[in-house]
Amino acid sequence: MLAAVALSVAAASPARAWDKQGHMATGAIAYDTLMRENPRVVAQIVALMAHHPDRARFERELAGVAPGSARDRLLFEYMARWPDDVGGTPADHEPWHYQVKMVAPLGAVLPLVFGKAEEALDKEAAVAADPRAAAADRAVALCWIFHIVGDMQQPLHAGYWVNWRFWKSDHAGTWAYVRRAAGAAPLNLHDYWDESVNLPMPEVAGAAALARRAEQDHPRDARAVGPAGPPRTAFAVWAAEDHALARDVAYNHGDFRAATKPADAPVVAPAYAAQVRRVAQARIALGGYRLAALLRGELEPRSAHGDRGA
Repeated sequence: MLAAVALSVAAASPARAWDKQGHMATGAIAYDTLMRENPRVVAQIVALMAHHPDRARFERELAGVAPGSARDRLLFEYMARWPDDVGGTPADHEPWHYQVKMVAPLGAVLPLVFGKAEEALDKEAAVAADPRAAAADRAVALCWIFHIVGDMQQPLHAGYWVNWRFWKSDHAGTWAYVRRAAGAAPLNLHDYWDESVNLPMPEVAGAAALARRAEQDHPRDARAVGPAGPPRTAFAVWAAEDHALARDVAYNHGDFRAATKPADAPVVAPAYAAQVRRVAQARIALGGYRLAALLRGELEPRSAHGDRGA
């Protein structure tokens, strides 16, 4: 059975984390934090993004927005979602979006980890911080940093479940099905978490409103953001937190209601739905603050010397 579990989990990857609104809100929160504390880092990032090889996509998204703080903030939002926008193209790297390990008791026997988010974050942070690297490469690296930080605040990008019902694993929630309400279409548990904080608004307006709510409900707390350090050190903290949240909240220590077939999907309990929304909003806020801290740590020493790398 252990070999079968290993093969089944390795065969496919988890879905993407957070929907467009969630990733965009994380970028907006990072922008707000840096503008308060390190505006020169913002200017450095904006300058590098002028060299992004996919800059035509960003220009289309930002069309009609006058140069200035509103445009720069929206740029940060689109940077955070760019790796999802190019999914399925040569610009994407599927294993960079997650790093999952089992949260069920069997995990002690089969401590398998899938995904390369930690390795990718470390690599892309080194590129982004290197003033000798091509500006285009640094711009792409920044987008991946934005995205990976957001992805790794989603509990189901750090944990997956295995038990007698999900003996091939639940594939980080993508093979476990639920419904939002009676009569609603089934969706997998991973998508349920990704979309849990979405507001019923167009994506740009929804992301802005979500960022405001997250910042108001979850002000920046230096202890929660964590100590400054290299990307791998920060990543270890995020992954450990999300692994625990996957075990304790997403899977409720195995007492979670989900079906192996879409047709059998149960309705999510109101208490579970409320808890998911609270946790997801807090993680998006924390993702924005942590992204700002990481960017500051990687770019501030160079911006302080006036090097914009462009």
